Amino acid sequence: MQPEAEDNESQAIPPSCPVWCVGHDTDVPDGTDDHVHEATPALVPCIALECSTDDAGSIQRHPAAVELSLVRYQYRTGDDTWLYIGDGSRCLDISLESARRLVRALGRYIDDER
Repeated sequence: MQPEAEDNESQAIPPSCPVWCVGHDTDVPDGTDDHVHEATPALVPCIALECSTDDAGSIQRHPAAVELSLVRYQYRTGDDTWLYIGDGSRCLDISLESARRLVRALGRYIDDER
């Protein structure tokens, strides 16, 4: 017999969840139970090039600090696992295989800069 978990401990992940799931239920307006398996986010500080238009209509480019969230997720009714990369105002949702290809391509670009 195992001791009962204290109130401040996280509850056990249901057996239907992947091991990386922290158990997140989406609050959808129609009330359906659309469970999303979601991993703990990784936050990555980055510098992004932002563009704006000045009063004269010229495009201005300037570096800006952003914090990107990386979140692995999977819909309960789907087999595909996705990776969210975004800062809350912009995002990209790609498959894990696409993420692997992206990592390889980024590695080549980084190696070219050395």
